[in-house]
Amino acid sequence: MITFVTGLEGTLIRIQEDPEARYEFEIWFDYTRQAMNLIREGALLAVPNFASNHAESHRSILEVVSILPIHYALGDNPQGYPGFVVEAARSAVRDWEEQESEPTEDVTKIRCIAIPTNLEIVERDGQSHLQEESNLPMVGARALLLDTPSTEYVLNSGLPQGVPTFTVGNLVRDPLVGVKVSAEDLLRTHFAIFGFTGAGKSNLVSTLVDKVLNAFCAEEPLQEPPREQVKIVLFDLMGEYSVLLADWLVKSPDACLLVLTEETLPEDVLQFMEQPTNEAFSKALTALAQTTLYPRALIGRRSDFRFAWRRLLNPKSARVHLYREKPPTLGKLVERYWNPRGTLGKNDPKIRQEVRNWIATEDNTPFDEGSAPKLFEWIESMFDSGLLSTNDARESFQSLRDAADDAFRRYISPRHVHDAFQMTLGELVGRLNDPHSSGLYVVQSHDPDRLRDFAAMLGEVMFENRRKSGKINPLVVFVFDEADEFIPQRREGADDSYGRSRFVVMTLARRGRKFGLGVGIATQRVRYLDTSIMAQPHTYFVSKMPRQSDRQAIAEAFGISEELFGQTFKFKKGDWLLMSHDAIGLEAVPVPIHCEDANRRVEAFLDHLKAEWQRSREMVRTRE
Repeated sequence: MITFVTGLEGTLIRIQEDPEARYEFEIWFDYTRQAMNLIREGALLAVPNFASNHAESHRSILEVVSILPIHYALGDNPQGYPGFVVEAARSAVRDWEEQESEPTEDVTKIRCIAIPTNLEIVERDGQSHLQEESNLPMVGARALLLDTPSTEYVLNSGLPQGVPTFTVGNLVRDPLVGVKVSAEDLLRTHFAIFGFTGAGKSNLVSTLVDKVLNAFCAEEPLQEPPREQVKIVLFDLMGEYSVLLADWLVKSPDACLLVLTEETLPEDVLQFMEQPTNEAFSKALTALAQTTLYPRALIGRRSDFRFAWRRLLNPKSARVHLYREKPPTLGKLVERYWNPRGTLGKNDPKIRQEVRNWIATEDNTPFDEGSAPKLFEWIESMFDSGLLSTNDARESFQSLRDAADDAFRRYISPRHVHDAFQMTLGELVGRLNDPHSSGLYVVQSHDPDRLRDFAAMLGEVMFENRRKSGKINPLVVFVFDEADEFIPQRREGADDSYGRSRFVVMTLARRGRKFGLGVGIATQRVRYLDTSIMAQPHTYFVSKMPRQSDRQAIAEAFGISEELFGQTFKFKKGDWLLMSHDAIGLEAVPVPIHCEDANRRVEAFLDHLKAEWQRSREMVRTRE
């Protein structure tokens, strides 16, 4: 039975057609201070509609998106003699203050703007149920405010049964109302997080990853058929998530901090990976604790993170891995990195023929310490041949030489670290395709180009692997933090790491879902994103976006009115406007929620590790 807040009634005053929300409704309530605290953005109202008849009542459910107290003695325009205007305004204050729980003045109203949820309450013979809205609300009809249990029921009523769900947050206006999300729909149909500096974007990413993994890992032991597993691959450009997801990196049996370049790690950590001794271990822990990037709330716990790093660096169960890749052949290396732009001059045909001959001849020659000089000698011979008569031609081979230098450092000069701390692409793909467990993989690099290139390569390999094999399980989700660095706006003629990562991410977003591949993006720079990606996510989390161009881009992509983002300017850290076509109970209706602080979760985990370590020390002392 759906119930309402007693003693609070409004009146539907106006209906206006709206191109984005279908209709916009204006509802007035008598002003009281109590009512001002009950009616907030996100509140649900029930208004009788034209489908009602003598046998049953139909009430359309509307969501409040804007609220404003109005004193009609002042009006909307403070024009007139200043003394009179000020005196009238001061008199109005008494009306605001004196009407605590009972309205006594007709000149004070609470004006609400609401949008349809496309649901209605049908009441017949004392029983009620929800169904799709069948007609318009009636102007002049009473508007009733749904109470806490009924609000939670309506918000979550459209979720499918028998799939993993989790409470993503609580309604901003009513912390007792939990808003649930279908985990599979969130991941399969992609999601996006848009928030300006200080909104808590990384914090929300950490919270979502935690809740998704909990939802998939909380499987009943005798469940039939077994629940699908999920793998999350997070590309961490800023190096934040080794802290924000330290709990899952430690406790999940299928977790990994994959480091693409040796330069990303402190020297003491690399030395420990080469020779895992107790002395080197202590130095490595200190180096990690000192050089890791911490959020402000966790800086004071820097020393406690040693308990987490101790688990991650243990050679018997190592979770930190250096990426090792098979080098390309000499031919493939030239084919990949010789990308001429502009004009090659009159010798264009001869230059291209020389390159084709090299690729054909050296296509099977491995790039190693013995063959590398051959490539450098060939590049030098091209400079000495006289064929490179234009700046563009010389620049194309200079870029190739730089790429060859980088390849030499990447493939031939790496340290010989312990096998426990290494991982290849083949091993990673195998673990991502393992259907028996859920897992987390955080990928970091000090070099953004390497991170983009790796994202492009891994995405392409996984897509082709799934497409050719027909596999759709487990669900693999690629999360791109600072997504504008991976999916920037298209640049004419660009063929670099930006272009490669953008192409693969777009392929995953458009075609990946049918192969069990999902995408998540998070950024504060919406205007720099490729516009094509904006229409792909079906679920948005939006916080403060001061730039109008950003709000317009989001509103246009999701198909809602830009004015609905007005409420986000009042948001505190952790508040988000959640909108989804698939993953929540209300389809395409913005819901203001407050999400948990990931820092508190990580702190609780550190407390657990610290207490566990202290107990083990006590046991050792007792034995002695």
